[in-house]
Amino acid sequence: MKQIAINDIGTAEDFLAAIDASIKTFKNKEPVSGTIVQIGRDGALVDIGDKMEAFIPKTEISNDKDAYIEDVVKIGQVVEAIVLHKNEEGQYILSLKQNEVDSVWIDIQSSFETSTPIVGKVVKVVKGGLIVDIGIKAFLPGSLIDVNRVTDFESYIGHNAEFLIHSIDKAKGSIVLNRRSLIEQMQKEDKQIEFAKLAIGQIHKAKVSGITDYGVFVQMGMLSGLVHKSKMGELLPESYVLDQEVEVEIIDIDFEKNRLSLAFRG
Repeated sequence: MKQIAINDIGTAEDFLAAIDASIKTFKNKEPVSGTIVQIGRDGALVDIGDKMEAFIPKTEISNDKDAYIEDVVKIGQVVEAIVLHKNEEGQYILSLKQNEVDSVWIDIQSSFETSTPIVGKVVKVVKGGLIVDIGIKAFLPGSLIDVNRVTDFESYIGHNAEFLIHSIDKAKGSIVLNRRSLIEQMQKEDKQIEFAKLAIGQIHKAKVSGITDYGVFVQMGMLSGLVHKSKMGELLPESYVLDQEVEVEIIDIDFEKNRLSLAFRG
């Protein structure tokens, strides 16, 4: 604060008025910048340019309930906070947590708009799914956990993972996550990589995954293909059983549609 001498501006009353005029005032929910000047068991004092140092209660230090005050702020550190209110003593009460939450919402909105994965930790099982901490608590429906049906929700507790934002409603504080679509995307990319390695004439081990009147579908790792009944020689589709191990030869590849035409070997 600029030093003001009484003789520069007149009377003592003028001096006090000048001090009051130089002091900043803030509205509720207004962002404010200040310097941590004291840390105690109940919170931290912040110099924000007011005649009384502002106070950040320990409950407003961080969104992480397990965080220690000293791990979040240090004396001399400049922080960005949000004004909650001014108490009866004229002291501003601030929140670092609220500013943190606002920042997280910005990241969530960006992740949603760009379909970029966001990292979170599964913290709780609730009816119909899981609660995930992504800086804010979000809901992961059971149907969007994996590509396969999940019955053991408890096994996910404590695990960190990436998620897509399925939907958000900031007004209601609602965030719905989607892990299944992310897994599907990764599997699709992996399949494309594996598909690019294939060539006509290659021999692969496979397992029978489907039997129809017109042929047999087989699974080759992540990839699948059809052995048409015209490529079975004297055998018929019903000659095979599910999960039967077979050898197949690649006789045609449709790279645009990711389709394989196969023939049985032996």
